[in-house]
Amino acid sequence: MDTSIASSPQTPKTDPFTIAAPASEVSLATRVRVVCRVRPLTETEALRETRLIEAVDDKTVCLQEKETPNVFTYDSVFDEHATQEDIYASVGQKTLADLFKGFNGTILAYGQTGAGKSHTMMGPGDGNDLDRGIIPRVAENIFTHILQSSDEVEYTVGLSMMEVYKEHIFDLLDPQPKDFLIHEDKLNGIHVRGLSQAFVSSSSEMASVLKQGCKNRRTASTNMNTDSSRSHAILQIILTQKDVTSGEIRRSSLFLVDLAGSEKVDRSGATGITLEETKKINLSLSVLGLVINSLTDPKVNHVPYRDSKLTRILQESLGGNSRTTLIINISPASGSYYETLSTLRFGSRAKKIRNSVHINTELSVDQLKGRISLLEKRNKYLEEQLEQYQSKGKLTVEDANSLQSTGAVTPLHVRHKSSNSSFNGLRYSMLPMRSNENMVSFQDELKRKDEKISLLEQELLQLKMASLTSQHNEDLKLFKLECALYKLNDKLSDVELINTNLRKHLQISEKIIKTRGVKIDKLRELVSEQQEQVNRESYHFENKLKILKDKFDAQKFHETSKGFAEDSFDMDLTQDSIEHDDIFHRTPEKNTGHRANFVQGSPGSPKMGLNLRIVKPLRGGVKLNDA
Repeated sequence: MDTSIASSPQTPKTDPFTIAAPASEVSLATRVRVVCRVRPLTETEALRETRLIEAVDDKTVCLQEKETPNVFTYDSVFDEHATQEDIYASVGQKTLADLFKGFNGTILAYGQTGAGKSHTMMGPGDGNDLDRGIIPRVAENIFTHILQSSDEVEYTVGLSMMEVYKEHIFDLLDPQPKDFLIHEDKLNGIHVRGLSQAFVSSSSEMASVLKQGCKNRRTASTNMNTDSSRSHAILQIILTQKDVTSGEIRRSSLFLVDLAGSEKVDRSGATGITLEETKKINLSLSVLGLVINSLTDPKVNHVPYRDSKLTRILQESLGGNSRTTLIINISPASGSYYETLSTLRFGSRAKKIRNSVHINTELSVDQLKGRISLLEKRNKYLEEQLEQYQSKGKLTVEDANSLQSTGAVTPLHVRHKSSNSSFNGLRYSMLPMRSNENMVSFQDELKRKDEKISLLEQELLQLKMASLTSQHNEDLKLFKLECALYKLNDKLSDVELINTNLRKHLQISEKIIKTRGVKIDKLRELVSEQQEQVNRESYHFENKLKILKDKFDAQKFHETSKGFAEDSFDMDLTQDSIEHDDIFHRTPEKNTGHRANFVQGSPGSPKMGLNLRIVKPLRGGVKLNDA
């Protein structure tokens, strides 16, 4: 026989040994905080390009396009007039306060190369306190906070610096070549085993450690940035707080990440080693984008953390136990339109990531013993209540509610039953427990129902697993296809780079050929001028040679004619002595005429009076007259 008991408004029984969950077990859902910073235009950009980015207000930024502008909303937006102090007040102070509360924190700087990431995180490094970045300010204020805290807390500050260069991890505090591996355990979580850790006790010591680590970081000059970071730099600060009175320990970790900038090969002009660095940087950033897409897409079950060393190290920062802030740095220049649009979309997707954070607390031995004693008392109390309810023979509504609230038992059977009285409501009837036989049969029935429910749950679980397996296979195929597309894109980028280099070489060759043609024309003109000069010199030389030949012939004729005259004179003297007087007594006219005829009859002789050497033989007649 069922006994119906009308529910009446009574005060429910409560558990006097209710234990609140510790702070380390209370998880808080929080999303990634995104901050946008717009750097000013450079002098070169101001002359050649236009401005496409405008900060509408402190949370909205507008990207101007030809058709319709794109508007993006973030947690905070800082324009080009924002100072380093403004950025730290919005990002660094809140993260540092959460660090001392026991929460893990992460600050990432993302953007294309030359967008101002290193300036935001480190500053220019010229010693100007006003331009210091987030990392130097955190290094100073963490010790300021320690000095202002209670003397009952003992602090330890550990510092590690590493860089991910070409998918290899390097220790910036100890630059000795070593292979570092990423491990995961319950005590340290995800960490790099063997990484050196420096313990500091003042801001000056931390500053010197940071300076040493920054010197070992790899940088290079490209067309887009004269001091471009070629690796992802990660600074990890581990803060340990121990309460000396209670023994409670809080251990929290802060990641400060300066990511290498994404860049296009055609704009950066990367070649050789710089080109290989660019490929690895873009690959790791692509994996970072895939991780964010997987975390924000409810249909995706696999998150590819392990596809990159960067995402594996930052696994807790993206979807894990960390309060993460992402600073997207963008350029307002029109030449960086596509890179800026990609960065803004990256920030919008990252806003949808949900992290589950909790305070990292370790209870002391005394606290653990007290918690165990409270749990034992609670179990004893629940056993006594159960025995008391079983001895009554039936359960009232109040008792059932009390047992259900304490968690000792669950409601056996609740059903609706209409009443013949004037009560217009629902009544609850509980099956009585009059004998052991009824109790056993009732338990058997419950057991059968539980078995049936478990079978149904197993079938449902198998169906879900089958659907998840098929979906996982499809996602895996899509992921492989995306990887193949990325590889193909890299190959196309290489081919495009080769084509660009070939075009440059072709242009250089054309310039060289053109220059050589001009030189050949000039040489031809010079040769023609030299040929003309040679011809002129040859002509003059031939004239001089002819003149000399004429002189030589004339002189030779003179000598021969002189010898002939002397021989004829001797012959005349021997033949006829009578004629001797006639020869010496010739009239002047005949002698003159004879000489004139003699000179004029000389073959090849030049004109008289042109040269003394030619007229010299005429003096022979004077010599004879003297004799």
